[in-house]
Amino acid sequence: METAKKLLTDGLVKLGIEPSDSVISTFEKYLHELKKWSRAYNLTALKKNEDIVIKHFLDSLLYLTVIPEGRWNICDIGSGAGFPGLPIATVRHELNITLIEPSWKKAAFLRHLKRTLSLANVEVIESRAEDIKERTFDIAVTRALFSISDLIKKTGHLVKEDGFFVLNKGPKFEEEIKKIPSAVKYEIIKVSLPGTSLSRNIIKAFNS
Repeated sequence: METAKKLLTDGLVKLGIEPSDSVISTFEKYLHELKKWSRAYNLTALKKNEDIVIKHFLDSLLYLTVIPEGRWNICDIGSGAGFPGLPIATVRHELNITLIEPSWKKAAFLRHLKRTLSLANVEVIESRAEDIKERTFDIAVTRALFSISDLIKKTGHLVKEDGFFVLNKGPKFEEEIKKIPSAVKYEIIKVSLPGTSLSRNIIKAFNS
């Protein structure tokens, strides 16, 4: 665990996040619960602590590259085991994070984590994003396997007129970019994933 803790601490510093004792402790509890529940619920294919820290925790925090300071209402569409929403909620307590997850098993895990990690800024909705009609958010984030155009088409109603979507894409994102409707404006920010030689493309797409 010490290697994973150092990876997490160093990664937070590289991302400009204070690695306070409370933040580190929360991520350690998250890691423990994720591995425990995953044995029954198959929440992640990753087994090594170091891989979970880098590919789940730090990768999720890359979204903060384009989320400005302020008290925003953010939804995490298809949150799964809580990525990217829960790591974001852990380091930015002023953000209100709503985790949207249709699977009852995963939603149960998310509700358990909300209690266990004492994250008062987190809400869990057990539903498909397409079925939520009464709520809107400033920002929508996702690590689910949506293409950019499909995400906006299916869940655009969740984001306010002046809001935006944030996606994290690997090297093949250019193919998706070609399929985005011309009316959709977007920005691409290339960032390094701490602890690796990999880079990610954080895509900020504006609702239209």
